[in-house]
Amino acid sequence: MNRDGFPVCRGARCAGLPRAVSAKFRPVLVAVLALVAACGGNGDDPASLVRAARIIPDSGISVGQALAAYAYFSNPVWETYVNEQKQTMVRFAAEYDVARGAAQCPAVGAEVRPAARVFVTLVFVVQGDGAVALVETDIEAYSATGYSAKYLTDQTTAARIAAGTPCVACMALFLPASL
Repeated sequence: MNRDGFPVCRGARCAGLPRAVSAKFRPVLVAVLALVAACGGNGDDPASLVRAARIIPDSGISVGQALAAYAYFSNPVWETYVNEQKQTMVRFAAEYDVARGAAQCPAVGAEVRPAARVFVTLVFVVQGDGAVALVETDIEAYSATGYSAKYLTDQTTAARIAAGTPCVACMALFLPASL
């Protein structure tokens, strides 16, 4: 970490969220660990099953509704694939509004600048019985020159999306100014 609390990036990866931040959200993690509940076996394609799944605790809103209503996302992409373990996976990726997110961050030093583009990805597994579970979330930030940093996040990202609050930590919205 540099003196402003941002990760020191080396190569194409940066450290994830600080441990103190993760510990602060541990109660949220427990509640959101099972982000979505089992869906009825309605015979739909896997992406439809994920979209229809309910957020835990059930607020009456589906995953699809929460992602579609999230004001920080644009250009959403849904894709379905089968991984090496023969599991059906559904990936949701969208571009994050860097300017809107960075506007809520504290002032930073001249050694960093806002990322040119940031993408948020959520990966779900759809089990044979139609049950859906969130298995991975990550954030990728890119500079105007193509440098990138990837942040593996936790379930709090999904909880923030459901709440309509910024889901990308300030430190992931900024990259070293020299890149």
